[in-house]
Amino acid sequence: MRSSVSVSAVALALLQGTNALNAAIQRKLNLLADMGMNPDGSAMVTFSDDAENSAFDATAFKSLKIATTSNSPAVLAAAPLRNITPEYVELPLDHFAYKKGQDPSYHGTFFNRYWVNMDAYKPGGPVFLYDTGEADAEPGALTRLLNETSFFKQLVDDYNGIGIVWEHRFYGNSTPTPIDLNTPAEAFEFLNTEQSLKDVDAFARQFSRKGVNTTLTPDKTPWVFVGGSYPGMRAAFMRNMYPDTIHASWASSAPVEASVDQSFYFSPIWRGMHAKGFGNCSEDIHAAVNYMDNIMDTDSRATAKLKEQFLGLGAANNSNPTFADALTTPFYLWQSYGMEGGSLGLRQFCDYLEKDPKTNTTAPAEGWSKSKGAKWTVDRWASYPVFANNTNDYLETECSGKLNVTGNCDLNQRFTDPASIAWTWQYCTQWGKSLPSLNPNFPPCIILIYPSGYFQSANLGPQQLVSKYNSLEHQKDICHRQFPNAPKSLFPEWPNTARTNKIFGGWDIRPSNTYWSNGEFDPWRTLSPASAEPFAPKGVQVIQDVPKCGVKTSRNELFGLVLKDAQHCYDFRTTGSTVPDGPVSRTLFRKALSEWLQCYKPKKGQSKPWNA
Repeated sequence: MRSSVSVSAVALALLQGTNALNAAIQRKLNLLADMGMNPDGSAMVTFSDDAENSAFDATAFKSLKIATTSNSPAVLAAAPLRNITPEYVELPLDHFAYKKGQDPSYHGTFFNRYWVNMDAYKPGGPVFLYDTGEADAEPGALTRLLNETSFFKQLVDDYNGIGIVWEHRFYGNSTPTPIDLNTPAEAFEFLNTEQSLKDVDAFARQFSRKGVNTTLTPDKTPWVFVGGSYPGMRAAFMRNMYPDTIHASWASSAPVEASVDQSFYFSPIWRGMHAKGFGNCSEDIHAAVNYMDNIMDTDSRATAKLKEQFLGLGAANNSNPTFADALTTPFYLWQSYGMEGGSLGLRQFCDYLEKDPKTNTTAPAEGWSKSKGAKWTVDRWASYPVFANNTNDYLETECSGKLNVTGNCDLNQRFTDPASIAWTWQYCTQWGKSLPSLNPNFPPCIILIYPSGYFQSANLGPQQLVSKYNSLEHQKDICHRQFPNAPKSLFPEWPNTARTNKIFGGWDIRPSNTYWSNGEFDPWRTLSPASAEPFAPKGVQVIQDVPKCGVKTSRNELFGLVLKDAQHCYDFRTTGSTVPDGPVSRTLFRKALSEWLQCYKPKKGQSKPWNA
């Protein structure tokens, strides 16, 4: 059942123009989840887990109807808020021009957008900066600052602080030039993490408010940086590189290790599906993917029919790798919703896949493929009613999904959403975070350290959930498809991860006054210092004893919490699909922050800038 029109409108506004699985669309999905909303605008509910029967629970469905009233958390989260007028600060495009003997304004300037809420401020309170990362900040800015369900507002209020929502350069309205398919690659020269961190430092050093006599710059007032995912990485980097600007940081779900191949992205999904009682579904997906890969390896005519079976007439001409992109779409919501996500979620897909419509029975723990054969599972998957529509929404195409209607089914489209374009530049040059990818020479779900990036390719092996055609090479091709005319001097053949890790320190960094939180089944935990993967640094213990102010932990310790049964940034949500460890994590950060704030001392003069 749909929720109120106002909630659906918010969801549609947030997801308009989104496409392939990348951090730009995930940022929007995470925001919806934090607001207690499914991607389709319905209110989130939690279903009872049953390893043998994953059908909908009637009580939960009843509560869903109740949750669509005007008193539901989702509706409250989407309720109109008073307006806060965005402000702008003028910043140089190249903060490090001085290293080339140039004036800071040599390459021009741009205006960076931000929002400020002073409602809770009392003299002496800290400044809290919430970083929105790789997305337009406007859709969620007021919710973060004003909504009573916002953990960030609650944090700011608790400490009588000032709340700031900060937009990343080249996203939203903080762009030096309009971003679309016609934007030349040269326009993105100064879109990188180093420049964006310096933006925050430069902004903080000139921040002030009318009517406030207290000096609010970091030399006189403590600043606290809060972020999750890429902004969580930035939280750790800011405290590490600019300790005189940021006094404390909360780095939630922060994959600070850059890596090209992130095929291991799917390992936590496999484990999570089994832990949540959907092992039969993961086993059948595994069997179906292997069956389809074999068809694509050996029979071109059968491959053409397979693509049409899933996506309708007009799909046969798509390449095997782009068809593999479509087969990955059932997992797009995992990091934000786990098995949930309403009508578009993985639970719905698995409930459909694991039910035999003829007998109305649910698959046993090993799935249907062992008894009925993998072809039965493939046919069932292809008949999933929303598969073609989901593919169209995510990949910006128009597949008919029917064998009697020819669609404009082109799966090889460039991204058109401005945030997706900007993030593609970032992950293709520095970080490599995109779709999960596959490498036969490494264990399932392992990232390769190439020159720089996170390419989520197929995880070959016994836990494979994605077609082998979603390969590392295909992920690289997506980069060069997006920027076909980019000069090699700006756009490397592979993301330059070696340089990235050298600059930022990778998963060995342990900045003081930093709290790290991760979800047990978060795919991005694989590249955080709390990684449990076999390729990660060994012997790292996640501790809850608050380190002394200004003291770094050893590489064998990490101050933080791994939230049980959680995915991505689950401690940032107070409504919708939550986990018991969410409030535990928020309380632990408050405990640490209270101790760290006590040691803050106003400084004399200004500190030296970080030298890039």
